[in-house]
Amino acid sequence: MLWLADSCIIYLFFTTVLPSIHNIYSLKGVGHTIIAAWLIFNVFFNYFYCINTDPGSPSDTMDLGHDLNNGSRHDVPMDEALLVRWCKRCQKPKPPMTHHCHICKRCILKMDHHCPWMHNCIGFYNYRFFFVFLFYMWIGCGYTMYMASIPLKESDDKQHTGVLFTFVVALAVFCSLTGLFSFHVYLVITAQTTIDFYASCRRRREARREARLKGEAPIFPQYVNEYDLGKLQNLQNLFDRGDSWWWLHMFLPSRSLPRGDGIHFMRSIPDVIDANSNLQLAQFRLPHLSDSSNTVVDRMNGNMPESGRVVLRELYDIEEG
Repeated sequence: MLWLADSCIIYLFFTTVLPSIHNIYSLKGVGHTIIAAWLIFNVFFNYFYCINTDPGSPSDTMDLGHDLNNGSRHDVPMDEALLVRWCKRCQKPKPPMTHHCHICKRCILKMDHHCPWMHNCIGFYNYRFFFVFLFYMWIGCGYTMYMASIPLKESDDKQHTGVLFTFVVALAVFCSLTGLFSFHVYLVITAQTTIDFYASCRRRREARREARLKGEAPIFPQYVNEYDLGKLQNLQNLFDRGDSWWWLHMFLPSRSLPRGDGIHFMRSIPDVIDANSNLQLAQFRLPHLSDSSNTVVDRMNGNMPESGRVVLRELYDIEEG
């Protein structure tokens, strides 16, 4: 449905909107044609690579003993770094932010969601293509609305029926994308995925329900995102290719994959947990690993601030899927 609307907008822009404003062979007409072609190219470029780029899955031989805080600004003890989950369906370890997709039938690294538009999961290796796709779609619809509004303001002639139709369709898609794109901007600058966001919402609902059953005022847990390095750094991590011009990669088409392996991420956990806190490490073994490769998993509990428990994300839990 989305692509039907987009194809309609592109066709009507070049056959109805642009000719009603400028001669398509004039200097201004050529200029607007180049702008529109650039937007369309980036939409299809990122759409193509989002579909055809594997989001990434954990391998059977990944290094579970590697320090998850490798490359971070802080030093975290190894007993706090060996935090591993296990997927009962794939029979594989699940790194941080990895989840099992019930449609793809496999675990996806840093899974955000399964996207029907892309016919693919959105994960570590193709999330940037998805984000930039939304960006150019949003800009393109806004540009079409602006161009279509020019002849509509100048005349009420019935010949502008096609222009009005283009404006309405572009407005509908623009409004839909505004909500979706704004949501993903929020996720990027807060270092979350869609799954993380809804998991946090679920915890708040549970806290509210428990308080209602007890007849008490709800005290919401203070959830700490150990991967939140600050808004600018979080945004840079999405487009960073190891140079100082990372921000240009949002506007230029690029086939490059993100830095890292989707398993080890920079963490700011020492910033949010006092090293002197009375934390107890409860150790248990993964039931599905052989004795020779059994990995110790550390889950952090203990005395937390009175304003509410500091609950680390489900990185530390063993999930079924």
